[in-house]
Amino acid sequence: MKKKSREITLGSIKIGGANPPVIQTMITSPLNNIDEAVKEAETAYDLGCKVVRTAFKKGDKEENLKKLVKNFKGEIIADIHFDHKLALSAIDAGVSGIRINPGNIGGKEKVSEIIESAKKRTELAVRIGVNGGSLEKDILEKHGGVSWEGLVESSLRWAEYIENELGYKNFKVSAKSSNVTETVLACRKIRQHTDAPLHVGITEAGGGKRGIIKSSAGISVLLFEGLADTFRVSLTDTIEEEIKTGFNILKSLDLIENGVELISCPTCGRTHGEIISYYNKLEKLLDEKKWWLLPKMKIAVMGCEVNGPGEAKEADLGIALGKNCALYFEKGEIIKKFNDHSEAFEYLVRNLSL
Repeated sequence: MKKKSREITLGSIKIGGANPPVIQTMITSPLNNIDEAVKEAETAYDLGCKVVRTAFKKGDKEENLKKLVKNFKGEIIADIHFDHKLALSAIDAGVSGIRINPGNIGGKEKVSEIIESAKKRTELAVRIGVNGGSLEKDILEKHGGVSWEGLVESSLRWAEYIENELGYKNFKVSAKSSNVTETVLACRKIRQHTDAPLHVGITEAGGGKRGIIKSSAGISVLLFEGLADTFRVSLTDTIEEEIKTGFNILKSLDLIENGVELISCPTCGRTHGEIISYYNKLEKLLDEKKWWLLPKMKIAVMGCEVNGPGEAKEADLGIALGKNCALYFEKGEIIKKFNDHSEAFEYLVRNLSL
């Protein structure tokens, strides 16, 4: 029996327990360019991401953070490093959550000050973020450097201190590595010892296909095992790509009901026509229409008479390409025949009603 997490409150959002996993992202615009920061956060919200994190660092004005909070329809988390007073300022600014790394924030006394301030606002959540770059010296010496065991020890050390000694439970824990296996092993072990919700992700995953694949590999395992209460796809890319990838992961695991699922056969010696080109065009169109926010639908693009409409009979609609012909079908039933592949594809697009 898997150990379930407890429910915590992040502004108007519930995280953990029986609640679905929550996607997060982090804006790149600095707070000293507040108009751009607000605009970027609004973009994330329009893409379906209701939780946005922002760096809040030395030199940033509290009034700008207040403006971001005021103008964002979702929940803002302030990401804090090195200076615990920034966390106190962020709490006063009205953020819904703060992320601190106890390993670089100044020890138990500073963490205690932050938690005592957080207790005054019941809707505010704290994230205890641990990563290999900020593990405590004694833990690094004990484990001979960065390791998943060290991530676990540091995470549990602070989780137990905050919960048992400070009496605070509205927090989540994250232990991230750039190594997928280390991250998965750490999260599994942490969940065995605490019911605090877990924020997961593969840090420094990179960009492009490599970053997407690496992030998906780790996050998918953690979601499937019920270990991811909230997550960020940390890519060297735009927030649009992060959010789209996050929803792709959730859709692939049937963790969201809505959204368009696009299926297409692998190419082989039976494939007819420009199946790769048609798939790419349709994928681009669906991304532009924010497929993850659309009603539930399954679309099939098949390249031969074997895979479609037979193997794709459960698709709501689709096309199957043949030699000098093409079929348009709905729920496995052939609706229309074409002598031209392009005409069949265009007919499919028109019938999507996007």
